[in-house]
Amino acid sequence: MNGLLPGVLGVVFAGVTGLLCGSFASLAAHRMARDQPVIGPVIDDEEACPSCQAPLGLGDLLPLAAWFLSRGRCRHCAAPLDGAYPFVEAVVAVLFIAVYLERGMTPPGFLLAALAVGLAMLSAVDLEIGIIPDTILVILAPLGVIYFFTVGAGTAGALDDILLSIIGGAFAGGLAFAVHYGFKRLRGHEGLGLGDVKFFAVAGLWLGPFGLPAFMIVSGVSGIAFALLWRRLGGGREFPFGPSLALGLFLCLQFPALVRIFG
Repeated sequence: MNGLLPGVLGVVFAGVTGLLCGSFASLAAHRMARDQPVIGPVIDDEEACPSCQAPLGLGDLLPLAAWFLSRGRCRHCAAPLDGAYPFVEAVVAVLFIAVYLERGMTPPGFLLAALAVGLAMLSAVDLEIGIIPDTILVILAPLGVIYFFTVGAGTAGALDDILLSIIGGAFAGGLAFAVHYGFKRLRGHEGLGLGDVKFFAVAGLWLGPFGLPAFMIVSGVSGIAFALLWRRLGGGREFPFGPSLALGLFLCLQFPALVRIFG
């Protein structure tokens, strides 16, 4: 029992921290999609119900809990509330718990948790407006180099680990750009958007060159599944690829066995 308690408390701590970070991620994604500053005074329409404009109190803003307690409706006018916020909060909480169980409170664990927040924000924005924000990629890029160095430190040497990370980013970005340019020349439309190309480059920094085959396979499979679901729900022929890339990157980092299988 004494050995079990710290583990349970750790999971609870990871889940609660994930909910709080997920709340930030959902708010940040909402603002990014509307070209508003991420950090700054709360916007009027974010502190009031969009239907009746009733002000939201602290109890209305509790991550996930407030949405469930109100059954997804405004407690003033009973209008349905956007489910995207609690969904992002729940996803980030689950990812935090998964990282804690696999990595614990270690430097790689903290970096993967930061990545989870960035990927959640990135996916939410891409789903809403079809754009992968450069701001998030710029933050995730150096974190990827640090992560690759942290995980591989002592195996190939510090400079070699950093160089491998940079090679992975350059190769992945170059390959994705070739697909982007090639499809546009041969088919008249983009095979990958430029945001996807930049994401590939960032993924290469986190995974290095040897993790790219697994990343492309996992992202491709999840992309096919997502495309089928997207069209089934009436989303049209074109669909945002960012969420599938985000899932592929996180799975390959969280479960290194995938890289060994496809590498």
